[in-house]
Amino acid sequence: MNPAMLTVIKLGGSVITDKSKPYTVRSSNLKTASAALAKLYGEGYDIVLVHGGGSFGHPTAAKYRLHEGGLSPEKVRGFSETRYWMTKLNTLVVEHLLRLNVPAVSLQTSAIAVNSGGKLSRISLDVLREMLARRLVPVLYGDAVIDLSRGFSILSGDTLAARIAVELGAKSLVYVMGAGGVYSKPPGSPDARLLREIAENDVLTVGGTHGVDVTGGLREKLAEAFYAAKNGVRVCIGGVNFIEKMVKGEEAPYTVVKA
Repeated sequence: MNPAMLTVIKLGGSVITDKSKPYTVRSSNLKTASAALAKLYGEGYDIVLVHGGGSFGHPTAAKYRLHEGGLSPEKVRGFSETRYWMTKLNTLVVEHLLRLNVPAVSLQTSAIAVNSGGKLSRISLDVLREMLARRLVPVLYGDAVIDLSRGFSILSGDTLAARIAVELGAKSLVYVMGAGGVYSKPPGSPDARLLREIAENDVLTVGGTHGVDVTGGLREKLAEAFYAAKNGVRVCIGGVNFIEKMVKGEEAPYTVVKA
């Protein structure tokens, strides 16, 4: 693995699924993202892919209120169901990559990460490192995980991607989201403009998300993005059509996160 050629890419749940329709994939976006990853892989990039839950994970996790914790029979059932649906979505993502000869391998997030108090407590990246050393593309995802104090809780893909990028010393971290970047006001507002750069002390009006999202939406994404940027990772947030340009640092309409 060459850190200078290592990129961590987070595909937002709203990009690859229709969050207004439970268990519905946005096939065109998934194909676009897969094609970009196939090209980057062919050019020698080492890739870790993380995807969100979208309309697969979030509705079930919200139904059982897993973010609140607890060990009741209902919570145990909810953990199991959420894991099932995330595995289904992950299989579809891996399938799209395999069609393009990308050696994608599913890596179950809840098998390598543990939360405490709703926050990531520890993660083992040994297997992931060995996969990268063999030119595999690990595919992880936001997941319901064991929580040492609450029983169960949610580990968002945004947090997972940032932690992996920092611990592996990745060159870049790319957040792909449906809005195509960070805006001065909620996208769709008459005077909303795409912010080409964003720093932690910038004053923003950050809008909510469409559909059900139990992971904190854009606010959490920005917090994780700033964390990675402060630790030397080049971080970008943008749309699915600009994945390659964000990874390579080329000019395009997306947001660059400054430390």
